[in-house]
Amino acid sequence: MSLSAGSVQAAPKAATVTKIAQQLKKQHFTGTVLIVRNGHTVLQRSYGYANFAKLQRNSAASTYQLASVQKVFTAVLFMQLVETGKVRLNTPLSQYYPQIKHSNQITLRQMLDMNSELFTTTEPQKMLSDRQLIKFAVKHVQVKHIGQHNYEPVNYLLLTGIIEQITGQSYRHLVQKRLLQPLKLHHTGFVLDGFKQETHAALAYQTKIAFLPYLFRVHTTRVAVKRKLGTGNMYSTASELFRLEQAIQQGRLLKPASIATLFNATDGSYRGGLYNYRYFFVSHGVENGYESGLALSRDGNSGVILLSNRRIAGSLSHKARQIYRQLEL
Repeated sequence: MSLSAGSVQAAPKAATVTKIAQQLKKQHFTGTVLIVRNGHTVLQRSYGYANFAKLQRNSAASTYQLASVQKVFTAVLFMQLVETGKVRLNTPLSQYYPQIKHSNQITLRQMLDMNSELFTTTEPQKMLSDRQLIKFAVKHVQVKHIGQHNYEPVNYLLLTGIIEQITGQSYRHLVQKRLLQPLKLHHTGFVLDGFKQETHAALAYQTKIAFLPYLFRVHTTRVAVKRKLGTGNMYSTASELFRLEQAIQQGRLLKPASIATLFNATDGSYRGGLYNYRYFFVSHGVENGYESGLALSRDGNSGVILLSNRRIAGSLSHKARQIYRQLEL
């Protein structure tokens, strides 16, 4: 992926790629798109401003908050513990948090797949440590009908707590040590640690007046970011996100058997932080004015990454999937 931002690789699909780039511009997409086919970049282009006040435009180097796209990283850390025999997928939640009602009927696998029916209706309103966040979740979590799919971030927050219990290390440290450092990803990290220090950090905007798209900044608090522990408080560039997702599917972070176990659906079901289809995966995140969407082939060689700092109509995961199919990646 060595092509510069804005370039289009000569390929049989070049006309289609150019059309896609034009469509994104017409739709007022603000952010970065990266399209990779068989390991080669066919499009890497950025639109709009990262910092309108400074007239700094988005670029291939721009960093964006990832929101829920992060959950697959948590799933990978968990599966690494499964590989070493430190935890089992069929272990009941009660082994770690017996105080949660019906936790003896909920497996950790169900939590990975959002099939536990755990949910919360309240969030902490002050800055808490990892341990305090988990304690708060355990105290307030409820359960509906176990075994039915219900997307609730609390599943991954509790899994993060279990990971920290087993390893005796912080989630932040484990992500850095086990995921980012091995892949030499220097512009991927945690929002509270280094996002503001990133030279090319894209600020989030909200369009309330059509002809003034950058009038309103989206601001968030440290409390709101911190409480997304393990579920949505990281950032990255489009290229580094692709490299990380690719490494997961190509066995550089998990064994092939673990990959097959974690992502064991083909009907679009949620498994291990991704929506699993027969030939590709889809992921989506929305948080603090940012939106991310991706579609990645099962072999990790092809994919579409869309990272935005100003939301527009329609889901970016749907757009990524549409582009993926349009190009027959």
